[in-house]
Amino acid sequence: MEENEENQNVPNETKEARFKRLAEQRVATTLDKIRLIGNLATSQYSYNGDQVAKIFAALKGAIADVEDKFQRTLERKRDKFHL
Repeated sequence: MEENEENQNVPNETKEARFKRLAEQRVATTLDKIRLIGNLATSQYSYNGDQVAKIFAALKGAIADVEDKFQRTLERKRDKFHL
């Protein structure tokens, strides 16, 4: 079985470098998927405003959840006690 690029261990990779590598891969993949959703906005498909609103509500909700997760983590790092 071939290993996914995302799961490969890079020797001596820092946490920041790993974050950047994975973030670039994951965001690029996500943007491609969002473009595919946009392809549904053609006359080849039949849809109504309620369906479109549900799609955007789900996407916006997912983005808000991820943003909150990052903000909570940043706040915890900032609020740690140090001597």
